[in-house]
Amino acid sequence: MIISDVEHFEQERHLWPPAVSRGIDYILNHNLGEAEAGRYDLEGDNGHLMFANVQEVVTRPSGEQMPESHMIYTDIQFLVSGEEKLCFYKLHSGAKVVDNKFESHDIAFYESDSSQQETEILLKPGMFAVCFPSDIHRPNCSITEEKTNKKIVIKIHKDLLQL
Repeated sequence: MIISDVEHFEQERHLWPPAVSRGIDYILNHNLGEAEAGRYDLEGDNGHLMFANVQEVVTRPSGEQMPESHMIYTDIQFLVSGEEKLCFYKLHSGAKVVDNKFESHDIAFYESDSSQQETEILLKPGMFAVCFPSDIHRPNCSITEEKTNKKIVIKIHKDLLQL
């Protein structure tokens, strides 16, 4: 997982995979923060290598959000407005899938795992977290109360992250 913000982006971008840097560039240089909710194709035929989902999401208590992971795509979860708690822990052999949609939607949802200590990140506008396939993450959690957030989720295909 990578956690950063737009203030430190230029200083840190050389440390990240080039596709992650390009994803942040798309957000900043193509005014995606001002875009209407929806999907925007960025790279590849029909955006299959990289696309953006601009979302307006109501946060909920973390106990109501199911942990999730992906096999094919890495997420950049970029907060445009509002606030959110994002919880995560590393994928492990004991993680119990309760809803496997890897084949149809590249997502699986997991049973809450009390044996794993989740790390909580508080995202404010301009902050982002990069969730790799090895990161089980629980996005869109409320900090104190439900809020409507605008966020951009950049999906980066694993082929763009191969060395």
